[in-house]
Amino acid sequence: MPNTRIFSDLPQDDLIQLEKLLENLLIDVNGISGIKAILRNTGIDNYFIASLYFNSNINEFITILASKFKVYAVSNQRLYHHPLIALLEYVLKQPEKYYNLEDTDIEIAKKIISIGKGRIEELKRERPTTVTSLSSAIDILIITALKDELDALKKCNNQPGNTWQELKDSLGYPYYKTTLSHKNGTQLNIVAARPPEMGENYTNNLATRLIYELKPSCLAMTGVCAGNKEKKVFLGDLIVAKEVFKFDYGKLVADYKLIDNQQIRFEEIFHDIRTYNLKPLWKFTIQDFPKDWLNTIQTPRPKSYYHQERWLLNKLYDYQQQPENYPPQYHPERPTECPDWREVIQRLRKQELLKTDSVELTEKALKEINNERLEYLENQHYKDPLNPKIRIGVIATTSKVQKDPQFFQRIEKLQRKILGVEMEGAAIGAVGEISEIPIIIVKGVQDYADYDKNDQFRQYAAEVSARFLLAFFTTI
Repeated sequence: MPNTRIFSDLPQDDLIQLEKLLENLLIDVNGISGIKAILRNTGIDNYFIASLYFNSNINEFITILASKFKVYAVSNQRLYHHPLIALLEYVLKQPEKYYNLEDTDIEIAKKIISIGKGRIEELKRERPTTVTSLSSAIDILIITALKDELDALKKCNNQPGNTWQELKDSLGYPYYKTTLSHKNGTQLNIVAARPPEMGENYTNNLATRLIYELKPSCLAMTGVCAGNKEKKVFLGDLIVAKEVFKFDYGKLVADYKLIDNQQIRFEEIFHDIRTYNLKPLWKFTIQDFPKDWLNTIQTPRPKSYYHQERWLLNKLYDYQQQPENYPPQYHPERPTECPDWREVIQRLRKQELLKTDSVELTEKALKEINNERLEYLENQHYKDPLNPKIRIGVIATTSKVQKDPQFFQRIEKLQRKILGVEMEGAAIGAVGEISEIPIIIVKGVQDYADYDKNDQFRQYAAEVSARFLLAFFTTI
């Protein structure tokens, strides 16, 4: 594989002279803001600038900056851009009075530019096809956390004939590109990728790298999350994050107390809440979004375990009251209304709603059904909704997979309008803010983060979130 770090083997003597040049260039600059202004004026991207550590003395900063230049890898899509070359060419174009450079500084600048451009031309000859593979601008970069979420996105053929082309980034990791037609007749170039592992750090790294290489106009995320049942969020619903924030970020203070001759450790977290927000116009558009995208969903909507359990309990109740009715196992609705028959029976027995030695209602179940029918005045209140509902609200990002029935109750102390929780959204928000591009995070609800957490709705939720996101981008 060609070495895209074109200055990785820069001779030590040249590196020393480069650091001397940078010192002469920056020594009299007024503070951090002045240094950042110079770097931006040269055309160096915010993504590179954000990777630098400015809270150090000037000599340490120059050493860090030189090392960053040395390991920087040019990308297929911006083969002719390297921040060191951009900086040196900018400096050489300025009047001599602007910067306190010596003749040796100018000589080393010209030498390094020549070395860099020569190696770029070598790279171009070695891989001419990949250099031009993405000549068109990228409109949208979509990140998913896991492979099945990316697969669900790639299977979405909202428009006939569109396919996903596999490409490689500067580190050799795959990403995928497709083109969709917007309703206004223009073409949208869309790129999608996933990190090698789940979690914020991997997601941040991937999104930052691809934004730097591809320069998308928008950053998006699709996939699955856990929903807040107390907020009437249902399995399969969509949550579009109007705000996303990191839940377990802040300061932890430990306190030790002696209780019954044992030292007990208590912890208190002082949360540092930073939110990343959806564009107000996008929020407005989603509130009245057309429903025709629902017709593109291919994955059959599962029946929730709650739906199946209540259906079986009600049919057993009817059968026990009127034995001339169908027994539930032979009822014509059984294949569609209770497809997970064996699992449902086991679940009901664990809840002590079915007898252990037969498929009959317990006294507890009889009381429940009687009470439900008195309350609802009909016996089908349990039915699942036919279609997913789009919910616009707050999503919390956490560093851990949650299986806690009181999770949403706990975090509502921080934000009482939380609809969902997942593990990567805040990283997307932070990268979008640093990169100064808009973000949108769309997640399908696969579970409630409780003890009943399972993957029953995962495939459906992943596809629904991907379908909506593509429909949204081809409509706005």
